[in-house]
Amino acid sequence: MFIIGLLTISVCIISLCQEANGQGSSEKKCLIIISGLDGYSDHEVGKSASFRNHLLQNCSMNDICYLTDPSQSFSDGPANLSNIVNAIEWLKGCSGPNTEVTVYVFDHILMIDNEATLLFDDTNISLQIFDSWLDQVQCSKMTVILNGERSSLAGPDLSGPSRNVICSMGSGQTYDPDLFNITRSLEDPTADMNDDEIVDYIEAYWKEVENLQGSGQDPIIFL
Repeated sequence: MFIIGLLTISVCIISLCQEANGQGSSEKKCLIIISGLDGYSDHEVGKSASFRNHLLQNCSMNDICYLTDPSQSFSDGPANLSNIVNAIEWLKGCSGPNTEVTVYVFDHILMIDNEATLLFDDTNISLQIFDSWLDQVQCSKMTVILNGERSSLAGPDLSGPSRNVICSMGSGQTYDPDLFNITRSLEDPTADMNDDEIVDYIEAYWKEVENLQGSGQDPIIFL
């Protein structure tokens, strides 16, 4: 039974990669994970849906794996352990040296046994383990966008060469709702600091810092 289960997972991953490398695919891949622990946040589900819609301006549905409330359109399932592991395998299999990868996560991060830890639907995953999974993804660059309480606790573990980590708030901050909205600034022409008519993630981050001035919530970036 265990072998059959592994074969089933492998077939699913191969199928996803074939679709992603087919017509309409791009050199951009994105994994969106919205934790449903204690119930899905309408606020965060809405933000992630807007982010997904923004991505679709430059890539296809096959380039995005979207783990969120299963009742939402285009959800690839809830953010449970098996789906997260399969999604990481999809990302590893479908990315290459020229791929730009984005990982967008909403969660509440806690220190558990002296380790920064992500709290998902049915499991906890330490940032060290999550970082080791991302290290296996081949890409030209990776941007990790972390939303949720104490999100910058993850920065030291996840930052590294060719990987930028954008965090919605400080390591001791617990703002709910999370006012940081990267899509708002990605779609704001005034965020284009170098006048190339493209707003990248770094420019959008600094625009969100500006947007949140006076709110008490302090986004942090690890480059």
